[in-house]
Amino acid sequence: MALILKDFLIRRKNDSLPVGSSGFFVRVPSVFLFMLSDGATIRGELKQGKEEKEITLIFEKGSCEDLLHICAEDWDDNFTEGRTDLKLKEAFQNEKSTLIYEKRDVVASPAQSCKISSKR
Repeated sequence: MALILKDFLIRRKNDSLPVGSSGFFVRVPSVFLFMLSDGATIRGELKQGKEEKEITLIFEKGSCEDLLHICAEDWDDNFTEGRTDLKLKEAFQNEKSTLIYEKRDVVASPAQSCKISSKR
């Protein structure tokens, strides 16, 4: 199952980037991805406007918010800083693959803050 992030903000970061980062990232409340550690990669889909693309994100753990860095090889000029929807499906860490959520999709948006609601 997936973590679906609705209307999150893509920002640009120029300093202290993980290897392979495009410099663009999304902030996510730590409660959603607490099971991951720094450097884990996440496969998912990015949708902005009419553009949609499979992407890989690099996870950076924070204290209240985690950063999801969009990989350089997946970033292109069709996307810009601004609002986006992400569907995070699968995480890879310690050479193991796991679903983000095992039983159901979880939907979150900045308007909900840290409220978790299930998609049925």
